[in-house]
Amino acid sequence: MQFGFRKYHSTDTATCYFLENVKQLLDKGGFVGAVFLDLKRAFDTINHDVLLAKLSYFNFSNSALCWMKSYLHDRKQAVQIENSQSSFLSCSDGVPQGSVLGPLLFSLYVNNLPDVCKKTKIQLYADDTVLYAHAKTKAEAAAVLSGAMVPIFQWLQRSCLHLNTKKTVCMFFSRQPTREEQPSVVVNGERLEVVQQFKYLGVIFDSNLTFKDHVKKISNIVKFNLSNFKQIRSSLTTEAAKVYMHSLIFSHITYCLTTWSQTNESTLKPLKSLFKRTL
Repeated sequence: MQFGFRKYHSTDTATCYFLENVKQLLDKGGFVGAVFLDLKRAFDTINHDVLLAKLSYFNFSNSALCWMKSYLHDRKQAVQIENSQSSFLSCSDGVPQGSVLGPLLFSLYVNNLPDVCKKTKIQLYADDTVLYAHAKTKAEAAAVLSGAMVPIFQWLQRSCLHLNTKKTVCMFFSRQPTREEQPSVVVNGERLEVVQQFKYLGVIFDSNLTFKDHVKKISNIVKFNLSNFKQIRSSLTTEAAKVYMHSLIFSHITYCLTTWSQTNESTLKPLKSLFKRTL
């Protein structure tokens, strides 16, 4: 399921959907194994021929395909800093970032990725992709994920997208901490790093879904920005003070709040105290 570049979808809905699915699976007992994929320069490595073939599969008309081919063909780019400009270089791959069509074309390009994942769940936010599976043991979950990564890796190769196995990691979620040995998830002969926490779309998920590290990170940011605010408050107008509070304090507290606020009261207590001080 794609959450990026869609109306009524956001990082908030993506993280909340992922969390609720993992919790629902953990209610059955056992473990949930997850692999967080990292693609190298995904927007810049889109192959134009593969993209046009996919658009043809989606029944784009010949005239639309010709227009799209013209739009992508022979694009050039340069870098300009003040009055200095580099020479122009051709862009043989990728979609124009910052354009209206760029996100839509990328979504169409990766649209069929979930079709190759028959035994796992998968969700995307633009190029941020996570696949996960439930099993009775970590070893069983790792085996399912290793098997699922075979067709995914093949799909990425066919689509001319490159998986960064050094930054692609796996995590095993459980209700309670466990000392069970961490099994390996293998991709193309390489073992993925097993982590205890991972920042997914700006939210730090830990293996027991306590969100302690995420709340601690927010608390530190709010504490630092609140301290700076006290130093300059006397020099700010009321409107400027409101802008500061909303942009540098409230924005951190409210980001993906529906996801991490489900943690226990003791974890939230320091942040609630800072929030009251802010008011």
